[in-house]
Amino acid sequence: MKLMKHIDWAFDKLPHMLISGGTGGGKTYFILTLVKSLVASGADVRILDPKNADLADLEGVLKGKVFSRKNGIMMTLRKSVEDMMSRMDEMKNHPNYRTGENYAYLGYKPVFIIFDEYVAFMDMLDFKERDKAIQDIKQIVMLGRQAGFFLVAGAQRPDAKYFADGIRDQFNFRVSLGQMSETGYGMLFGETDKAFVNKDIKGRGYAYAGTGNIMEFYSPFIPNGYDFIEEIRLAKEGTQGAQAATAASGSESAQVTTEEE
Repeated sequence: MKLMKHIDWAFDKLPHMLISGGTGGGKTYFILTLVKSLVASGADVRILDPKNADLADLEGVLKGKVFSRKNGIMMTLRKSVEDMMSRMDEMKNHPNYRTGENYAYLGYKPVFIIFDEYVAFMDMLDFKERDKAIQDIKQIVMLGRQAGFFLVAGAQRPDAKYFADGIRDQFNFRVSLGQMSETGYGMLFGETDKAFVNKDIKGRGYAYAGTGNIMEFYSPFIPNGYDFIEEIRLAKEGTQGAQAATAASGSESAQVTTEEE
């Protein structure tokens, strides 16, 4: 997925994305651009928006895939782990299974769990609930790459206590947007000699894309009046149309082959 010139997110190689930024930095718009691109690609996209804000507005478009209440979010995390484990078993038993190959080789679609305001949600939970959620998150980020399950987590500040036990290290692509404190940059990028410069430009920040360097980053430009809900709806309809055409073509080919035989 191309994010800007010279910066791509090769999620099969750099699984899981962590996005951090303060209010007004452009984090939500950036996440919405990711959602549009993922929906257009035909991926299974699951949205978690505990603040019931902009991402929750996609409920009418991505029916059954958008959750903003605690029980729905917890259920989706658990179900995603169960789906991932089930897929891993299916892959092992697939007739074309080969050691070292991943989900895409066997024709499975990637699954993306888009979890905005991750830290805010964890703060809403009691100790038992939080432990359960973190254990599900840990399994997804530790095991998801091979099976094609990827987490995109957004947080104003990636507090270390909610990314413990090696969880944060599994986010191989990291983005900061807007103005952040030195502590915030340290939480996101770890120890670095990088001199971060805060500029009051919405959608501008830094990205780590697995190259060893932290690069200046600008999220895709969004023109005034751009309707994300409508564009994502059109992307979904376009994908469904393409899938229907492919299925019809395959059926027609099978019929021709049968007649020839």
